Formats: sequence, C-alpha cells, structure tokens
Amino acid sequence: MSRILLLGGGHARPPLLHRLARLKRAGHDLGLVAPAPQFWTEAISPILAGRVDPTAASLDAAAMAARHGLYFFDDDITRIDPAAGQVHRRQGEPLGFDLLSIAALALTRPLPGTQDHPRCFATRPLPRLLALHKALVERFRQHPGRAVALTIAGGGITACGLALALIALAAREGGHIAITILTRGRLLTRLPEPAGVRLIEALAAHGTILQEMAPVLRVEGNEAVLEGGDRIAFDLLLNATGAAGPAWLRDSGLPVDADGRLLTDAALGVPGFARMIAAGEAVRPAEGHHPGWPALANNLAALAGGRPAQPTPRQPPPCLIDLGDGTALATWGRWWIQGGPALWALRWLEGRWLL
Repeated sequence: MSRILLLGGGHARPPLLHRLARLKRAGHDLGLVAPAPQFWTEAISPILAGRVDPTAASLDAAAMAARHGLYFFDDDITRIDPAAGQVHRRQGEPLGFDLLSIAALALTRPLPGTQDHPRCFATRPLPRLLALHKALVERFRQHPGRAVALTIAGGGITACGLALALIALAAREGGHIAITILTRGRLLTRLPEPAGVRLIEALAAHGTILQEMAPVLRVEGNEAVLEGGDRIAFDLLLNATGAAGPAWLRDSGLPVDADGRLLTDAALGVPGFARMIAAGEAVRPAEGHHPGWPALANNLAALAGGRPAQPTPRQPPPCLIDLGDGTALATWGRWWIQGGPALWALRWLEGRWLL
C-alpha cells in the first residue's frame, strides 16, 4: 500500500477529506501537512458583507484530519525533493511519500509598496481579507459621516464580487464607501458579455468608479501609482490582481508559470513527475481544463489503485455573485441568469460545505 501525502490547506475541506478518507480505509497511509488554522473560502463574501460572523470562516485542520483517521503535521512546507520522495518542512523532519497530492493555498501577485503597508490588504491569504473587514468596520464606526475611499487593484470576478460585498457591509453598518476599481485590461472578460454588463451596472449604481486599462504599478504613501503616471489617493487599498503560487513550488524545481502557479496536465498530473497530482488556486492546468476537488480525489484514488488518471472538465465551475438588490448573478461557462432563484441558490450554497 502507498504512503500518500497531502500538501497544503486546500485539502482542509470536509467533503474532500471525507472522500480521501476512503483511501485510508483501503489500507493506504494518509498524512496532511498544513498549518492547523484554515479558513472556509466560501464564507468570505458573506463575512465581508456583514451577514456572517468572521469566526464562521475558521477551520481546525488538525481536528478534521483526526476525525478521518489521517496523520496530521501542523507545519509549513519549505521544499519538495522529488528524487528522494521527500517533503521538507519548516519545523519537523522530512516526510517520505509514494504519492503526493498538492493543494497549496495561493497568494496574491505582489504589488510593490503594499508589503507591510498598514492600509493595504490582499485577497490572499484569506486572513488579509478579514483584516480589511475589521479596518472598514472600525472606520465606519469612528467616522460615520465620512466615506472611506477604497481602491481595488484588479478587475476580475473576485474583485468585483468583493466590491459588492463591501458595499453591502457599508449599508449594514450605516457607513459610506467610495470604491475605485483599477484594472490592467478589460473588466470581467471571463464572464459572458451580457452578464459582465449586468455586474458593471450593479457596481456603477452604487457609485463605483471603474477604470479599464489602468494598471497599478506600485503604491507610494497612500497613493496608487498608475502606469501612465496618474495617482489615485486612497484610505485603504485591496490588491486583487490575481493568484500566485507559493515560492516553494518553484524552489522545488517543479514546472510553474510566470506567477509561480504549478503547471499540470489535463488530468491534474505534474508533467515529469508521475507520482504527483495537484489542484486548487495555485495550479494552472493545461489546455483550458479547470482544477476541481472531485477530480483531485478521483484521480488520486485512481493512481493509488494503479489506474490511469482521467482528464478534468474544461467547463469552469459555476460562479454566483450577490448583486445586493435582492438578486444574484449566476454563470456557468457561457450560460448565465440573474434573479431571485440565483440568490436562493447562492444562500443555499453558503450554508453548506462546498466541494
């Protein structure tokens, strides 16, 4: 039987661990390496909107691993040695493996001038978003009549969805927020065009300023410096420029893209490393395929059983965004819908552990 090592907090999802526990019952040894405190990603938007208490996002990876009979190592990964079949970690001895599943938590692309800046936050790691929530609430309560100027660098689906959640937070707290979204290219190109227009209209209805073709080069003081030399003053800034992989992926000699995200084939295997598989935000699968947690569990089970892994779906997972007007926007590939049923589906999903 195989020694199967799970690297990264992306595995700390109750449905995923439940599926992977079947490998334990089949006689394989399973170990999870991740910091014990983890966060439920799907809870972030309702938390930022003020509808859910921030403690709801907290997960105890150690307790979940113990519940499913997995060995747990509360540690950070520093390097993988594929040739030796070992994972090096910050505090303990190296761990050996026969099969390796990588679900590293992504970081946000670095933006010069934001590191350690007390007024700058990022979409990843998730505690930084919780810190932004706290900072906004404090400002709303200390200065109830003053609008907080929030600049968001990045204009993707995540950035726009978070902007709507923070607008809802201001309304709930009786505060005021003035949001400026600055994007390198065009807004919301991953959505069907009519759905993108609806989302832009929802943001504009709340006074959000949207600037396309306005990449932020760096932050100086409390100003975002744009490529053309313009400066945008802010009270708070959110770096939402996209996902980047942790440095240890590149340091391990694994194939990564320009942002350090791990490259995989269509079946989520790591090219050149037959006993590795990966999924999550820090992964970039080939040929337009989309990494999914069910595919990770199924293909890891296949490899453990000596069977070939199967290609993952090309279609992206569904996306649901609360528009704040009693409706939600739901998209799946090129299909989209807006209305109350989409909001009902979103609320139902927020109440479940998603896979």
